[in-house]
Amino acid sequence: MVRRRKFRLLLAPISVPSPSTHTSTYRSSCAKYALLIVAPLLFVGLIVVTQRRQQQQHQEGDGGLGMKVQVKGKGIYGKKEEQMKMIKSVHYKYSKVNIVNGTVKEDATTVHSNDDYSIGSSTTVTVAEASTSTPFDYIGDIDPTKPLPWSKEEEDWWNFHDLLVQRVKASDSFPTTTTIHMSHGKDGENSDGEDATTSTSYLPQLVFFGDSITEGWNGTSFGNSPSSFRMWSSNEPTLIRETFNKHFGSNSEWGKRALRPPLILGISGSKTYDFIWRIENGEFPTSRLIESDYEVGGGEETNSSFELNRLERIYIVLMGTNNLGGGMLPEPTVQGMDAVGRKILQLHQESSLGTPAAILFSELLPRQDDHRATKMCPPRCKDLETLEPYTSFMPAIDKVNRALPGVLGGWRADYPNSKIALLSAQKEEDGLGESEHEDSITTIRCGKEMFAIDNDDEFHSYMPDGLHPNARGYDLWARCLKRGLEVIMEDTMNLLR
Repeated sequence: MVRRRKFRLLLAPISVPSPSTHTSTYRSSCAKYALLIVAPLLFVGLIVVTQRRQQQQHQEGDGGLGMKVQVKGKGIYGKKEEQMKMIKSVHYKYSKVNIVNGTVKEDATTVHSNDDYSIGSSTTVTVAEASTSTPFDYIGDIDPTKPLPWSKEEEDWWNFHDLLVQRVKASDSFPTTTTIHMSHGKDGENSDGEDATTSTSYLPQLVFFGDSITEGWNGTSFGNSPSSFRMWSSNEPTLIRETFNKHFGSNSEWGKRALRPPLILGISGSKTYDFIWRIENGEFPTSRLIESDYEVGGGEETNSSFELNRLERIYIVLMGTNNLGGGMLPEPTVQGMDAVGRKILQLHQESSLGTPAAILFSELLPRQDDHRATKMCPPRCKDLETLEPYTSFMPAIDKVNRALPGVLGGWRADYPNSKIALLSAQKEEDGLGESEHEDSITTIRCGKEMFAIDNDDEFHSYMPDGLHPNARGYDLWARCLKRGLEVIMEDTMNLLR
């Protein structure tokens, strides 16, 4: 009876008495009024919190990326915990996902395993990604030798490419052409019997081709300030530009005698295939810088050997590390680097009427950004059964670098009027000496000057993030580049004084 009375009182109309009435009655009525107002609000809030928790649990179950995963294979991911491990991994950063017009297409990705990214056992993982998420680049299935630009959505890449094209056009329109007085004599002598290869007072234009490390000479990434992940100090970009100007700029020892100011044609993130597209689409200088009286007089091009005194440009190339960083195996990476060098030589031959070409090609630099190698599993795993990731890029880098002397030797055989030198991170004690000739090319062993540094603390003092040099690193690397330039110029000048 008492309970029914209390319930009726709760539902009865509430009239809030004035404070002048009995104090206990006033307080009781206020409490009932507040309860009727607050209770519905608490109920609605409880529903909202419950829905949010369910949504959060769903996101945590699919890696927080709104993805659904189907697994096919031989039971490698058969257990629920293994599926969850794969889902929560950075696998999606390297999954090849096609998103067209807001729709999702499932695409099979092959997972490889071996000690140095060599092709080994595999399973197939099919991934479907929601159209609202942004796929990361897994490039293992892309042909590294075929020109392919970045997608139109990558506005920074396209804008910076357009800017570099304009810089090339400005360089090509530079109003200077040098005429050298030379008539072909015997054994490379000019008409006065002087050795033509040592009689020049000018130096070739330097053209730097590459990726983020090359663009870094400008102190930028996609033309903007690099992110904090590069671990540069606030004044690092200025110091790096000053370093470049000191060694290669217009007021440097080289720049004062150069036919044209240097060109820095690097874009962050470049792989071999988009680099080939870049130089086929405007990022390649084509103007003639030298005319000989032999050519002006209507002579025909007959000499297919390298002639230093007719050398107009030296191409300094660093390319390929981003192929490995995107999950590409060493063998196709080497194929892409081969295609890069051949495309440069082909474009030079087509635009410069048979004048000699010179390439200073760099091995892949050592890198210690091991966390990026770890995050490639899957699809690139050292052991698929345990999902053990790679712990370093160095085995793959070493395999690529070992193949380069033969690759560059092939260029020299196919382009006999070229001069080709390979910059190597090997130390002098690893070979016969400071430099050695092999397959008609010269290998310059730079050792520490190319970051072959065993002490981790010392290495990171030059490459704070394990991949990109800082100002001290660029100053160190410049010495290696200068040694290569001395070889190209056949020791006619000393840049390391």
